[in-house]
Amino acid sequence: MKDYKLTKEIVHDFLSKHKLMTIATYGEYPWIASVYYSYDQDLNIYFLSDPNTLHCKQLKKNPHIALSIVDSHQTVSDLKKGLQVYGKAEEISQANKIRHALSMWKEALNIVNPKYTYENMIKKIVKGRMFKITPKKIKLFDQALFPVEDGQEPILLLNK
Repeated sequence: MKDYKLTKEIVHDFLSKHKLMTIATYGEYPWIASVYYSYDQDLNIYFLSDPNTLHCKQLKKNPHIALSIVDSHQTVSDLKKGLQVYGKAEEISQANKIRHALSMWKEALNIVNPKYTYENMIKKIVKGRMFKITPKKIKLFDQALFPVEDGQEPILLLNK
């Protein structure tokens, strides 16, 4: 059996082809939500969300998060392709880091609406806040790239 290796470059390539992820949080009970994302060279993932949503309230109490990104146009007979991540999430609090994360998010999603600014977040015109996910474990399902049995997909462990 060939030894397949998942690299940051392969994960970057996958992330660049998608825009929407599903996140799973846990508080009194588990919860999922779909959010649009961006990412950086270190594979940190960013999203904008209202702190009053259940998933954000749960993240404040329990920062552990799981997420999934897939191409929803896949059919049952297609080769499987998707990404699963475990990590920790936090609301970004420093102004320069918020500006940077928001800029990446807007660029990745081609958002030109001028209301999405740090200043409008402070004024509460934009209710959303920027969150950062630091991944610890990434698993890629790509049966074309990694033709392995289910459960044997390569995993990238990150020590951040």
